[in-house]
Amino acid sequence: MKILIGMPSKDSWGGPAACEPPFAEAIARLGVDVVLSDYVFGDKERPTPLFSRINRVLKTAVSFRRLLRENSYDILFLNSAFDTKSVLRDCVSLFIMRPQPAKVFLKVHGSKADEFVDRSGVWRVLVNYLSRRVDAFGLHTRDELQSFLKLGFSLSQFYRVRNAITISSEMPTGFVRAQKENGDSFELLFVSRFVPTKGLITTIKACALLHQKGVNIKLTCVGDGEVKAEAEALARDLGLSDLIRFTGYIAEAEVTKLLLSSDIFVFPTSHPEGFPVILFKAVATGMPIVTTTIRAAGEYLTEPDNCFFCTAEPRDVAEKVAMLINDKMRREAMSKANVAYGSTLLPDVIASDYLSMFRSMIDSTPSDHSFDG
Repeated sequence: MKILIGMPSKDSWGGPAACEPPFAEAIARLGVDVVLSDYVFGDKERPTPLFSRINRVLKTAVSFRRLLRENSYDILFLNSAFDTKSVLRDCVSLFIMRPQPAKVFLKVHGSKADEFVDRSGVWRVLVNYLSRRVDAFGLHTRDELQSFLKLGFSLSQFYRVRNAITISSEMPTGFVRAQKENGDSFELLFVSRFVPTKGLITTIKACALLHQKGVNIKLTCVGDGEVKAEAEALARDLGLSDLIRFTGYIAEAEVTKLLLSSDIFVFPTSHPEGFPVILFKAVATGMPIVTTTIRAAGEYLTEPDNCFFCTAEPRDVAEKVAMLINDKMRREAMSKANVAYGSTLLPDVIASDYLSMFRSMIDSTPSDHSFDG
């Protein structure tokens, strides 16, 4: 089997740039002939001007067309999303690439398919084009699937996928996270892009409520983005500057250190997440977690085994964090369950699942990983 994989560039923001390289290495270890090439995905450190973005998409598509002509591939695997920008990009790219006879697998890292349900005209034409040109889609959750079905896609086109998380392999065998006593100082951790829907402002307001109640906490915020200035100003206005630290973007190795040294991961997102890599890294390191039921969290995690679910309201977030702080036995049990689940996300496990999917695509046979399987 030979696969051409369109990879996020190494300097792209977001989880795919972290989870896809180890997956590609793992599937190559299974004997698959893998060829990698950058595919336009996500923003870089600085936003790309429109003309440069268009030029980059066209150059990338032409490059893929050349690769597809020079070699015979069974699968063209593209890492993408499903929103207005990605739909337009993928339609143009596939039109230029002309990948057949290779079968096209499009992995969706976050979907806004529901926004297309009531659209007509050119958007309906583009969505229908993708439906015809993409042989299979990799989705993380049934919630995303339902929106695609409303657009007229066939259920048989969809496979249920998870992201590869490497962090479990970096931890000692038999790792057990030490849990603090209820009255100790607790280190809370928030890691994400600083955009309104990710929950940073909510997290800071929740910390203010906890501080008012005398709960001994500190918060580290890792990331950058459009709400950074607002978040820093809010921390100052609430008198929390000594308790809240902003690191900016830091290396993955430094993020891993924070995941291992912090006490509770807080992620009250309302963003249409797919399978957020940072959340499941926190799971894999055995962190007690407070998060919303958005997409993969609600589908793969259970309360109280893996997390406490919250709304996007600061008061509810504060209450759930306080519940964890005040229940050491629950934190111990949650941590143990999360470490166990993290081991099922190792790249070799995930790659084996994908290999089964690709064989079913090539042979047109049912798969254990399809949503109707």
